[in-house]
Amino acid sequence: MLPYRLQMWLGRQLGNLTYLLMPKRRHIVKTNIRLCFPELNTEEQQKRVKESFASVGMSVFEIGLSWWGNHSALMQLHKPDGLEHLEAALAKNRGVIILASHFTTLEISGTFLAKHTGLLNIVYKRAHNPLFQWFIENKRSQNNVQLIKHTRIRDMIRALKRGEIIWYSPDQDFGVKDSVFAPFMGISTCTLISTQRLARITGALVVPFYTERLANNSGYVFHFSPAIKNFPTKDDVVDSTAINHAIEQQIKQTPTQYLWGHRRFKSRPAGEADVYQK
Repeated sequence: MLPYRLQMWLGRQLGNLTYLLMPKRRHIVKTNIRLCFPELNTEEQQKRVKESFASVGMSVFEIGLSWWGNHSALMQLHKPDGLEHLEAALAKNRGVIILASHFTTLEISGTFLAKHTGLLNIVYKRAHNPLFQWFIENKRSQNNVQLIKHTRIRDMIRALKRGEIIWYSPDQDFGVKDSVFAPFMGISTCTLISTQRLARITGALVVPFYTERLANNSGYVFHFSPAIKNFPTKDDVVDSTAINHAIEQQIKQTPTQYLWGHRRFKSRPAGEADVYQK
């Protein structure tokens, strides 16, 4: 019920506090920033680390807005950019895979997008905390979306073959099974191959998407890019490289709004050391 700008200010303070109180997470974020932005000096990298924590703090308040806020007022805070790319892909009636990477604006993105289409299915992995999981299932369902567990591949295929939208976020490291190593931010990165498998089976188009939190706290722009061309191929490394490249382009636009707290480079090619080891 607080004014939006005040909520974002409070979120920034929460992020600053977690920066101080979470040394293990701080180390992960610092490592990721150092690896992905080697062209920055130490001071510039440190600034991005702190800003990324502030962004996570703001996302906590955005979850509250998404689940309990006044959606009529919330919708006044956003504007779409490139919505025609999603509409063009849907018009082909082959299903659409929304390539939605893990930005800190992820939760509020789903709320915005659900107001523009009744065809949205969100693929999710169960939370470890049962109470948080209950809120995820109930609040997201109230936002006019269908939820599909990440293990329910047949449900994803059925939805795509009906010409619907699958929201899929493949940019996390779940180990080498069903993954290949492909370049991401200049680093050989363990990358899930699920996206291209779904596209091969169904003929669905893959449309990159992310939401940008405006720097002056005036709201959000959610961006769609054209469907990835010549996708999928028969080569998983080529396809994973294309997916990682699309995510890279988004990160370069708003680098501190990406979720750097995940150990994205946890799995390493044979012979490479653990990059997170102190």
